[in-house]
Amino acid sequence: MFMVQCARFEIPPPPLFKRGARGDLVREVRGERGLALVVVLWILAFLGVVFTTFTFSMRTELAAAGNFKEQAESYYVAEAGVYRAAAEIINADRNVTPDSTFYDASSEHWHTNQAAYENVALGGGHYWVAVRDEESKIPLNGPQNPTTDAMLRRLFSNSGVTDEKLLSIIVDSIQDWRDTDNLHRLNGAEDDYYLSRPTPYRTKNGDFESVEELLLVKGMTPEILYGNIASQQRQAELGAQLPWERDLKPGEYLGVIQHLSVHSSGKVNVNTASSEVLMALGLTAAETRSVLDRRTATPFRSVNELTNLITSISGGERQGFQMVPGGQSGPASPQQLRITLAQTADVRAKSFAVESAGRMAGSRLTVRVAAILQNDGTPGRPKLSIRLWSIDPRQGA
Repeated sequence: MFMVQCARFEIPPPPLFKRGARGDLVREVRGERGLALVVVLWILAFLGVVFTTFTFSMRTELAAAGNFKEQAESYYVAEAGVYRAAAEIINADRNVTPDSTFYDASSEHWHTNQAAYENVALGGGHYWVAVRDEESKIPLNGPQNPTTDAMLRRLFSNSGVTDEKLLSIIVDSIQDWRDTDNLHRLNGAEDDYYLSRPTPYRTKNGDFESVEELLLVKGMTPEILYGNIASQQRQAELGAQLPWERDLKPGEYLGVIQHLSVHSSGKVNVNTASSEVLMALGLTAAETRSVLDRRTATPFRSVNELTNLITSISGGERQGFQMVPGGQSGPASPQQLRITLAQTADVRAKSFAVESAGRMAGSRLTVRVAAILQNDGTPGRPKLSIRLWSIDPRQGA
């Protein structure tokens, strides 16, 4: 008998399988642990991005809420400054030194009370206030008559507009802009001119709502309105000089915007007017100098006091009544000047411009508020109203 011994062959398991403990095939996982780790890392990264975005969003929201809170608090602090100025304006109508019921001057508390205006602490913040007399400027919406025309001509002339043709165009066009008819003056402009512009528009046929509206008037340019002296040193030198002392070069303009107002009641307060405005009223250099010196010591209590001072200087004749070299002349006699000043001058003010800035302690955010306050009351019976209220969009230190 022959015995046949067969060799025992084992078939190896497939590549992804191996023998288990009981000899059965078990799937072998190769690299899945690494894949799971990658997936987990991606999930963690995603969650990290979401968390970071959420955190950033929350910080932004908190910062915005903090800024809103600071802005609101600063606004109300600035608003308090305006109302403090209103109180000072009302209190100025009392005969308590340096205030007076007879006049409004820059020496009174409404203008000079630093304890009420300068870095005043309130509710965790501070406010700063500046008050100026709007009646110290030439009323841009004043009466339409030759006297007003002459005032505007002198003002523009002394600021650098020496071309007589351009001077006539600007002044005539200002009055055409305001009148209700469509008939232009000799050198003025009405709809036919403005509708022919590259960007056509019509005349206002009404009062100016802002001084900047002058830029729409024929002949007016930003250089004439704002000034065009680029050198700060030269600008400071000219600003320190009186009008008759300046030597403006051809093409140089000092600007007139600071001497015009659309909120004035119609007459110029000679106790607060600048030298440019006084000369625009028709005063000579010598008369303007005397007025500035007199009101520093004692403000004018009436326009008659002003005209009496001028008469004492000039006598029966007003010699050298020309404004500045090449400028526009004023009235030729004291009598004519007296009539002119009775129409254009005053010693009291009704409209005041108030600028107030508020800031909370530790904050870099400053909120500014501007207002025009009008005092229509009488001494002992104040009546103050708000003509204009605006928030300055500028913010910062």
